[in-house]
Amino acid sequence: MHLKLETHGTIAHLIFDRKDSSANIFDRDVLAELNQQLDGISKCSKLTALIIRSNKPNIFIAGADLKTLSTASEDELESLIKLGQSVFCKLEDLHITTIAAIHGACVGGGLELALACDYRIASDASCSRIGLPETQLGILPAWGGSTRLPALLGLSKALPLVLSGKIMKVKVALRKGIIDGICPQQHLIHYASSFSSKPKRQLPAHLLEHNPLTVALIRKQAHDSLYKKTRHLYPALNRSVDVICAGVRVSKHESFDNEREAIKELSKSPEASHLINLFFSSERAKKLKIGEQMPCIINHTAVIGSGVMGSGIAYWLSTRKCQVLLKDINSDALAHGMGTIESLYHASVKRHVLSQTAAKSGFDRITASTADLPLNDREIVIEAATEDLELKKKIFAHLTEQVSPNTILATNTSALPIHELAEHITHPERLVGMHFFNPVPRMKLVEVVRAPQTSDSTLAAAVRFIQSIGKLPVVVNDSPGFLVNRILLPYLVRAGQLFSEGHAPETIDNCMVDFGMPMGPLRLLDEVGLDVSLHVAKTLSAAFPDRMEIPSILTDLVTKGLLGKKSNEGFYLYEKGKTKPNPTIQPGASPQSSALKIRDELAYLLSEEASRCLDEGLADSAADIDFAMVMGTGYAPFRGGPLRHAHDTNLLNRTFY
Repeated sequence: MHLKLETHGTIAHLIFDRKDSSANIFDRDVLAELNQQLDGISKCSKLTALIIRSNKPNIFIAGADLKTLSTASEDELESLIKLGQSVFCKLEDLHITTIAAIHGACVGGGLELALACDYRIASDASCSRIGLPETQLGILPAWGGSTRLPALLGLSKALPLVLSGKIMKVKVALRKGIIDGICPQQHLIHYASSFSSKPKRQLPAHLLEHNPLTVALIRKQAHDSLYKKTRHLYPALNRSVDVICAGVRVSKHESFDNEREAIKELSKSPEASHLINLFFSSERAKKLKIGEQMPCIINHTAVIGSGVMGSGIAYWLSTRKCQVLLKDINSDALAHGMGTIESLYHASVKRHVLSQTAAKSGFDRITASTADLPLNDREIVIEAATEDLELKKKIFAHLTEQVSPNTILATNTSALPIHELAEHITHPERLVGMHFFNPVPRMKLVEVVRAPQTSDSTLAAAVRFIQSIGKLPVVVNDSPGFLVNRILLPYLVRAGQLFSEGHAPETIDNCMVDFGMPMGPLRLLDEVGLDVSLHVAKTLSAAFPDRMEIPSILTDLVTKGLLGKKSNEGFYLYEKGKTKPNPTIQPGASPQSSALKIRDELAYLLSEEASRCLDEGLADSAADIDFAMVMGTGYAPFRGGPLRHAHDTNLLNRTFY
């Protein structure tokens, strides 16, 4: 039994509590049981309302069982989608008022069920989230979501919500009209009961918006916008536009047929397969556990260095309720770092990510100091100083005198050999790498780097800590550049060489945007910072001199003080929010390669280096490497990662999966 029916007077309560599972998800058994319960409710004449709620602590309903969706045959999938559509229609057609009382995640099929109810209310708890993320998995809402959401909100408001696949806070969902009210969790049942006297909902006709001319215009604008953003590389997005726009002009059941045909086609596409596999990798990273012992919870932290990375890490830790001591030997640098953190908090309030109160509380959790304070009360110290190995050795030698023997010592270096720091600390088994990516608030991936000296207990604690602050860990072994930067560098080096050979920056970059990258390699160099890129290049070229030569253009630009976006000038100019090629630097005079050849060569280099990393044992599996590259660099997610791409295309004449 996954559902329990209770009756309180004339109000029925249908409570979801999937057996032997921490989450409520839909599969055939759950849908069949829901169908049976709705049959019984429809026959009970004394009932006036139905409230649907969850007995899980943080989840309302998390949607469909993706393992079932991804492995079902075409006939099995059609049957499952038909069953879901039929059951949700039965809910929608009940003669009594229906209310979804949402606490926790209400996403995918969970929201599709809620949309079949007359009213939706939600708790104000931070775990309550609303959304239809199916397009991020390469499919589309097919249990009525692509039909009911535009019927509720209108086409122009509903379409962007499906295409973005974003999961919203409940306040945003209320503002957009998806839900009808918010209350504290402890009042949720009482508040839901107050809707029981309301009549069945009558949806607006949206006559001005759903006429043929307006629908055609919205459809064209959506397709044009998608091309600019994605080059039509994600079939689910374009198919969603067509299904949703068609749905507002046909009967509900015709639209359901369109949903069903679309998901049958999309679910068997390589894009959906790769996106769903990446989702599974993300879930594995959230649950990754090293050994059997449960590491202690880390609350008291210190960050050494208040530059871009140090201030970003300190900000993020403070948002996750960690107490943070931010240290720097330079008072001006420390003041600048605190100013950066203050700006990040202001931006988070402006974007409604945090409330004013939460932002103030977070900022107050940071203590800034240039004094040589004892750190024996800190459970972890994260060094984020300048990428200078000798400087880091001195910092760690000093740290070892300030901390307790149990304090974890972590370095945020992006490329330097961690094992060389171990010689300068006592208890080197507590040393670990934590490579956060820039910008820290946006990038979810953290490389947790295991040096030869790192103990299993330290590694387990580091992984658990990264998970506790809402980031995704990937465990890698200590090696120059670790994993992500190691794979990126040959690609970036070749891009610099192509520029020197005569190819314009926009030509090189557009090749890789067309491949599916969020930005091209030269724009990426500008974003990272040409000085930072040069430092990583020097580290890796020393380690791999046979294939990682530093492009002369990179050295020339840094020598001239052209550091990329941070200095408003690099391969591109950054002026007043606009980006254009830098006219002061000119590519070489004799370009040799076509756009297609450039694309194929650069993609090959990424896959080739990823293959080397797998062979050297830098990560545990091809899936880990692909996951790290997608999350750390934005490698075309629909291709699944550089090794998945090589596997699918036989690019390296070997298999990886």
